[in-house]
Amino acid sequence: MLSSTSWQPGIRSRVLALAALCALMGLSSSGCKSGPKLVPVSGKVTLMDGKPLTKGSVVFNPDKAKGNTFGGLAVGEINAQGEYTLQTNGKPGAPAGWYKVTVSATEATPDNTSVTAKAPTINSTYSLADTTPLEREVVATPAAGAYDLKLGP
Repeated sequence: MLSSTSWQPGIRSRVLALAALCALMGLSSSGCKSGPKLVPVSGKVTLMDGKPLTKGSVVFNPDKAKGNTFGGLAVGEINAQGEYTLQTNGKPGAPAGWYKVTVSATEATPDNTSVTAKAPTINSTYSLADTTPLEREVVATPAAGAYDLKLGP
């Protein structure tokens, strides 16, 4: 049996590199690469007058103060009916947990591209995770309308 002191420096570094590679391969084959389990999240965004917000985006920002340690964001585009469906890293859904929800309104320009709305369509407090009053918990079996968002003044 060889002791670690009799190994040549080149062999030692190759063995350590091989061990690290095996560990990484073990992690990727165990499913770590696929990310957290995602839960479907869809809802509707309405303004104070009950009309839908017809263009914009919704972002679920993990609420670390309530124990959500997910390191990413879940994002959904708002359609013409005010509906959105979240995606995380290009996959439908969001990891379970508490979120601070931000909403940004956009308007179509004449060349059909989107720009952030300048008109006071929604209060700017909804656009920052630090100031938004909107909070939602993503759960496996939500109540009907659990992810609907009503924006105030």
